[in-house]
Amino acid sequence: MEYKKETIAIEGSWNMSSWEWKFESIALIRKVFEAMKEGKLIANKCPGCGMVYFMPKPYCRCLSEPDEFVEIKDTATVTTYTFTGSWAYEGISDEEVSGTPLIFAGIVFDGSNTMTVANIEGVEPDQVSVGMRVKLKWPDKVEGTLNDLARCVPL
Repeated sequence: MEYKKETIAIEGSWNMSSWEWKFESIALIRKVFEAMKEGKLIANKCPGCGMVYFMPKPYCRCLSEPDEFVEIKDTATVTTYTFTGSWAYEGISDEEVSGTPLIFAGIVFDGSNTMTVANIEGVEPDQVSVGMRVKLKWPDKVEGTLNDLARCVPL
């Protein structure tokens, strides 16, 4: 593959009305943020197939509209993960390593069927595995934002 230093832009005329569902998603996510301020996690459930979406979605993969909100737990299972930082790569000496490594994980909260992303704290990278159980680390002051969901700790 050839590397190019330039950026290429392609003109387009997309009909933005087809993006209406994005605005519907924002309204659903606001409900989740309000519930978080009360110490709860909620997701929406599809009446057609029973899928539970966290974060909520306006349309299900079966083409039904998930219209029921259900409470889910703040415990989860790691489904995938990756590390950041130079320490993760072989051949880099300890002297070159700097900063705190981050562990990003795809997690599925108990009671939900879909994955979300969080950092895992309080564990060494070699102790992380798919199937690992974690718990949401609620902040001292929940503000009802995505940042409130940013950290998990091992169970």
